[in-house]
Amino acid sequence: MPTVLTSSQQTFVDITDQRKLSAYITSNLPKSQIEDPNVLPHTYAPDWASTPLTLTPVVFLDQTNLALDVSGLTISWKRKEGNGAEAALTSGESVSKGVLTVNVNKLAAAASGMLTYLCYISYYDSETKNTVNISADITYTLIRNAQNARLAYLSADTYVFKYDSNSSLVGAAQATLTAQVQGVTITAWQYKDSTGAWKDYPTTPDNTSISGGTLVVKPEHAVFFNGVAQIKLATDDPDVYDTTSLTKIYDGSQGEPGAAGTGGLSVILGNEAQNIACTSGGLVAAATDITIPFMGYLGINQTACTCTVGTLPSGVTVKSNTAATASKAGSVVLAFAANATLGGAAVLNGTIDLTFTISGASVVKKFAWTKSNKGSNGASGANAIVFSVYAPEGTVVINQSGSLALAAVGYDGASEITTGATYQWAKYTGGEWENITGETSSTLSVSGADIVNIQSYRCTMTYKGNTYEDVITVEDKSDPYVSEMLSIGGFTVKNNLGGVVPYVIVRTNQKEVDPLLGSISETAPSNPKEGDFWYQVDHSAQTVTLMKYSGSAWAAATEKQSLTYTWYAQDKDGHAAEFDQTGKVIYLSAADIDSILTLQCDVSN
Repeated sequence: MPTVLTSSQQTFVDITDQRKLSAYITSNLPKSQIEDPNVLPHTYAPDWASTPLTLTPVVFLDQTNLALDVSGLTISWKRKEGNGAEAALTSGESVSKGVLTVNVNKLAAAASGMLTYLCYISYYDSETKNTVNISADITYTLIRNAQNARLAYLSADTYVFKYDSNSSLVGAAQATLTAQVQGVTITAWQYKDSTGAWKDYPTTPDNTSISGGTLVVKPEHAVFFNGVAQIKLATDDPDVYDTTSLTKIYDGSQGEPGAAGTGGLSVILGNEAQNIACTSGGLVAAATDITIPFMGYLGINQTACTCTVGTLPSGVTVKSNTAATASKAGSVVLAFAANATLGGAAVLNGTIDLTFTISGASVVKKFAWTKSNKGSNGASGANAIVFSVYAPEGTVVINQSGSLALAAVGYDGASEITTGATYQWAKYTGGEWENITGETSSTLSVSGADIVNIQSYRCTMTYKGNTYEDVITVEDKSDPYVSEMLSIGGFTVKNNLGGVVPYVIVRTNQKEVDPLLGSISETAPSNPKEGDFWYQVDHSAQTVTLMKYSGSAWAAATEKQSLTYTWYAQDKDGHAAEFDQTGKVIYLSAADIDSILTLQCDVSN
């Protein structure tokens, strides 16, 4: 199967030939801005303060693009919030040579969450002695995120320090604990002392700070009591924290006894407690799976172990229960259903008994859960459904490696849509959108290996009986092959007449590969030599044919380019258009262009 080496795109435009003034506005930033209320001061993406919004009018007189400083052209700007009246520009909005620059997050102060910039254009035509006036506008929408649930979660690369019968440490010499927080700030790592009180973790050479994202615990640290160190991740919200235990286990009777079980039996949990993101009404915000890893030990030797799950709160089920073996940890996966009450909206926490059976003996451990209720939404913005696709990690991969996360987000007014919506991701391939099997969540992980130069993805959200779509394009910046689409005749046709001749050049390591075999023209080259090639353009037949000179006449060549060129098209709405052409050089008829047509050419070996 051929491998796509590189892709390129270009947009072709059909301009109606009338004696008129027309214009549109280009924007260097998206037409929606997201406000994050979970930090102070609130942040905005994109941030107009750090990357100013630049609005540039593009003006045509008939089919001719007018420079913004041309004599007779006058440009002025106004603003309008929501459905309010037009008003003059304010501080932070400035105009220079017809271009409007906004270097303040103006949507933050727009109560409606909508801001429209209006461009008034006047042109005095010295030939006709007439003045033509038009206007263009562009609207920006603020998406106000709801406040996040406040969560804290910690994990460790090991939960056990093992000692042999001589009380010598074997296996891991330290444990690294890693914190993940949302909506809160880490204040300190703590440990439980012999009295049961939580104390700040002692500063050691391994931990110069006890408020960072990681903590190193070594068995010689003075935080172990009866062979167990209980560690807490504390935050600036006293109700948001996480805990775990690290255990010393011994082979034989020497040293400290194990903390769990009797007769040298130990059960170690990799997850002892978890916060559950909930709505402000105390319901589980979204379906969540929680994994509880466990291991059984006989002395310092890992051994088989099974788990029996006790009574579960309403809305929680056991998704899977895998026994531990002598070489592999087991796990219990609990499924918390969306909108579950967990025993009641007012119930804020609870525990679940886990009974472990190891070598015929039973050990009971408790898994603790705590609700982390989401704050109420702020004031609503525009009463509309807003849907967009974005790439939280950026839209670029390097040399087709790694992966990218794509995410779709919808808002009903100011409220993020978390329930009641369905999603379907599609990939633009082979000239059409193809649904990606099984990708029906609001996120999509894209492998870098799937991105050849450029690749477009689309997410379709169905919500309240309506369908919303958005498209995002990702790039491979270090692809060894790079292509560029050029066009004989340019990228513009007039009045749906004539046509242009697009072609593609390919480079690798800054050198062109598979170059054109000859010139491109309507008439044959003069003084050809035997074996010369020529791309014959026939506007009547709307074709481009590779011709070869035999020494006395030109005839259609049987030779082909070394690479394969496959062309696809998208119409003005971004939908796949019927377009069945191949070859390094093609003919694009004006009849194929309905206002705007975007061509893509995939180059394969």
